[in-house]
Amino acid sequence: MATSRKNQTKQTALSLTPTRAQTRRGFTLVELLVVIACIGILIGLLLPAVQAARMAARDVECSNKMRNISLASINFHDTYKYFPRSTVRPRGTTAVDAEPEGNEWHWGNGSYESWLRQIMPFLEQHNVKVQDAVFILGCPFDPRGTDYVVPGYGFTWYVGVYSNPTHVNDGIIVDDSDLKSKMLVRVASVTDGLSNTIIIGERPPSSDGKKGWWDSRCCIEDVISPARGNDKIYSSGKNGHCPNPAVYHKGQIDDRCEFNSLFSCHPGGGNFGFGDGSTRKISYEGGNQIVGNTTMLEALSSRSGHEIVPTE
Repeated sequence: MATSRKNQTKQTALSLTPTRAQTRRGFTLVELLVVIACIGILIGLLLPAVQAARMAARDVECSNKMRNISLASINFHDTYKYFPRSTVRPRGTTAVDAEPEGNEWHWGNGSYESWLRQIMPFLEQHNVKVQDAVFILGCPFDPRGTDYVVPGYGFTWYVGVYSNPTHVNDGIIVDDSDLKSKMLVRVASVTDGLSNTIIIGERPPSSDGKKGWWDSRCCIEDVISPARGNDKIYSSGKNGHCPNPAVYHKGQIDDRCEFNSLFSCHPGGGNFGFGDGSTRKISYEGGNQIVGNTTMLEALSSRSGHEIVPTE
């Protein structure tokens, strides 16, 4: 009887002993706050790295687009024995009355023909219309997006380059639309050397959407830009009178004054395509470095100036 009572007491004691599952408890508020703080710190460390990776990817994309445009211009030269240029029909390579179906304007005799229109077949863009956004012509750093258009026109962020307004047409890409005869630039014309001469640079469309059309109807300034400009394209912008001279710099896309010279949306410097098909980034400080009586960017933009240009 005593033994039975003893066993019963033992069983009762065991039943009152908490099991392992019963003693387990959740996080305290302090522990939860510590975990949240740790996660916040990790996210704070990760976000700059992610942002830097995205910027690097956009920079590579921009550089690749520029390289393809430069190579298309070289392939154009291999075919026609001169570099693409802006001109008037029928002096160019696109025929009168041969605009793509649905094009917003007619290619009549004497109509303007941009150098970018000429190289479209070499970029596998055979039937692109003037109002289309051409993906390869858009810089991914522009917050307006590479598909930015206005009614009737698409834009280009990549333009031919000459040195300054007193030396128009001293670059590789020229405009002979106002001349009485053709102006053809060949490899032999680039006496400064193809690897030392810029063929294209960056200049986003104007903030008002009125300039920077890739298939311009009239104007050299849409598709060719001075490395260092003045205030003749736009005389005023959001901050009043436009600077003169207009120098290469990181610009603000909401100010049309920026359109007066080469500028870029990239931090630190913009990408440039050279006559040999290579691409290089030139810093804003380096591009404005004085070389003799001009800036380095102006010296690199002329095809036969014989300037001595230091290596950046």
